Amino acid sequence: MKKWPFWCSMFAVLLLHGGIFFKASANAMGRGLDGADNQAGLLFVPILWIAAVYVLAALVVLTLVRGRGIAKDQTISVLELFRLSGCSAKEKTVKTACIMVTCLLMLFGYSLFARETLWAMSYALSGGALLLSLCAWEKASAQSGRTTG
Repeated sequence: MKKWPFWCSMFAVLLLHGGIFFKASANAMGRGLDGADNQAGLLFVPILWIAAVYVLAALVVLTLVRGRGIAKDQTISVLELFRLSGCSAKEKTVKTACIMVTCLLMLFGYSLFARETLWAMSYALSGGALLLSLCAWEKASAQSGRTTG
């Protein structure tokens, strides 16, 4: 996919991921905590929403800044992260680490909302897609030879 269509799809996944986080955490807040007498800890959930908005906005800005050096006609592919043949040992290590960290964070994301399987799976999968997209975007930026930020 070319630079801007890729960025737009990454932005759509980012919005989807943020929306799923909001809905799943709102459901958890409405449901309450099992076995807890004091539900006051749930009052911090809206603070997490505010923090999430700042994180998502920062991701948008940082991807735009890092993407300035990517040529408009450069092809960016998430699937390229899974191709290890012909890569140097360093590149294989970086790709493998990116995939492993993504898998671990997906497990953590799933565990946050595990009581509601659909929301947990949606949150984990959208987060994984976002992280892999960010890795592909960073790889394309690094290939362009420009270092910003």
